[in-house]
Amino acid sequence: MGDGLVDNQFWIVAEHGMQADYVRNLAKNPRVRLKLRHGILGRWHSGTANVLPRDDPRERQRWLAQKLPASRTNAAIVRLLGTELLTVRIDLDA
Repeated sequence: MGDGLVDNQFWIVAEHGMQADYVRNLAKNPRVRLKLRHGILGRWHSGTANVLPRDDPRERQRWLAQKLPASRTNAAIVRLLGTELLTVRIDLDA
């Protein structure tokens, strides 16, 4: 999973959509904890996941690449290996 942090949201384009166990888990229980890197250290954040079936995952990847140029390689791999792309947005708690 690449770095998808934009403002107070973490974006994921799941390679295998609802077939991925973690996406099914998020749909059942959207409360999550993410360990995000801050410099060389990681810090835990809590948030709420939202599975977005109506969002265009390829367009979301283009948008993320504009915001986070380092995400381009990850996006290319996801498009290559993915079978059912699906966008997930995690809204981080304040």
